[in-house]
Order: sequence, then C-alpha cells, then structure tokens
Amino acid sequence: MRLSPLTSLPPEVTLRIFKHAEDFATVSALVRTASIFHCLWLLNANSIAVAVLPKAVVCYPEAQCLVQAQELKEPTASTPEGQRQSHRGEIIVLVRRYLTNARLVCGFYERNVHPVLADVREKKLDITKWPLLERSRFIRTLYHLQTLAVIHEYSDASCPVLSHIGQQELIDLSELASWFRRVSTAERRMELGVETLLRDTRWLQKWMDIRWAAMRNRRLPS
Repeated sequence: MRLSPLTSLPPEVTLRIFKHAEDFATVSALVRTASIFHCLWLLNANSIAVAVLPKAVVCYPEAQCLVQAQELKEPTASTPEGQRQSHRGEIIVLVRRYLTNARLVCGFYERNVHPVLADVREKKLDITKWPLLERSRFIRTLYHLQTLAVIHEYSDASCPVLSHIGQQELIDLSELASWFRRVSTAERRMELGVETLLRDTRWLQKWMDIRWAAMRNRRLPS
C-alpha cells in the first residue's frame, strides 16, 4: 500500500496543516487519515483546538464568555486515566461544548430570525430599524443573554460578568430580552436556557443598572 506524501512531512509542518483547518470536521478527517496524524493530534490537541476554535465558531469572543460561565458552573470533569490523557479528554469535551452552543445559537437564528430578515429585504423596508436582525449582531447578543442566564443560576446581579461590553451591546441585550418576552414561546426560551433569567426581571434589571452605573463612572473625569 502506497503511503500519502503527507505522511512523510516533518511533524512541525503537519501541525501547521492541522492549525490551518477551518473547522473540526477537517481536523477529524486528518486524524483518521493516518496513524501519524492521530499521534500528532494526541500530543497537540490543546494548541490545535486553540488555533481552530476562533475559525470554527461564529462570534468566538462571545462564545468564549458563555463557555467560561458554563465552566464555572459545571467544570469539565477529569477522566481517571493519566494526566496527559485526562487533559486531552477535557479539551475534547470543551470543543464539543463550544460546537454544541454554536449549533444551538446559529440554528435558532436560521430558523427564527433569518426568515424575518429575508422578508424585510424582500419588501425593501428600512433594515436600520431592525439592527438586531443582522446575523453576527444577533448571535453576539444571544451569546451575551445565555451567559447572563448561566450566571443567574449561581450568582447575584453584582457579578462582573460581561463588564467589558459597551453601551450599544447593553442596548442590544435589553432589546433582545424584551423581544424574547414578547415574541418567542416559553419552549424556545427553555431550549436556549434563558427562560428562568427572563422571568426574573428584577435580577436582570439590577444587573443592567449596575452595568450602566459602572459605565457612567468610567466616563467621569478624574
């Protein structure tokens, strides 16, 4: 059996090929190609994941905030095998968490929001009146809302989560929460994990007030 020329490449070159993959389907295909690729993945799973995740996950910084909140609530469990294998298992679980979150958020947008955007464009209405219909903006804001929903389960409203977001992002977050209450069903809100948060209007408003106050304080002259 003739081996692929890829298998004769130096490991550092093959590793660069892994890191240039656009998604984990490509990584998985490479891993199954030859045993040398499988070994390379086993030894470098962390650096490969770090390189590929930002390309494979839409709105990665916001997705990262959600995963970090989820990790605080439910840390990735270590496996009982050796330390290297345990760490690799945690990386795989972490990648799956990112991809599961992304499928849920992007799937919700494609099923429930994109058709509305298409209708607005077809009727040649002013798209600027519905800025949250834009895909990346909606997905970023939904990730923020989901992050708050996770934090809501184990912390009070003073938690500094998402303290880095700006004025427009706070406005978008408030508008999306209002939209979910008015338009979406409880079943959809539960699917996204935001139902409990949206019912606790006092907690959400208090968190918003704290963020607005912090933003005003940052603008005050010293």
